[in-house]
Amino acid sequence: MTLDHSFGNASLTREAVQWPGSIALAKAKIASLRDEWNTAIESLTDEQLLQAERTRWPFANKPFYELAGWLNLELMKNASEIGYCRFLYGSSVQKSF
Repeated sequence: MTLDHSFGNASLTREAVQWPGSIALAKAKIASLRDEWNTAIESLTDEQLLQAERTRWPFANKPFYELAGWLNLELMKNASEIGYCRFLYGSSVQKSF
């Protein structure tokens, strides 16, 4: 959503985001989005990072670097939550030796 609203036509909605169909396809999609985001961010000048022109979703009227920082924080939080869920699942499964 952030990539589309900051660098695309801002038409993507939450309802339009669909499950790719498999873990392998989900991993490939995530890698593709990461690459697109990195390319887009690397193309910005320092001045563009200070402007609010691209900051449209999920908030506006803030320098773009704040949106980029927020997005990175959200992704780290999500990775942490996934890791914790995996830990809980792994520790709750009965193991037979």
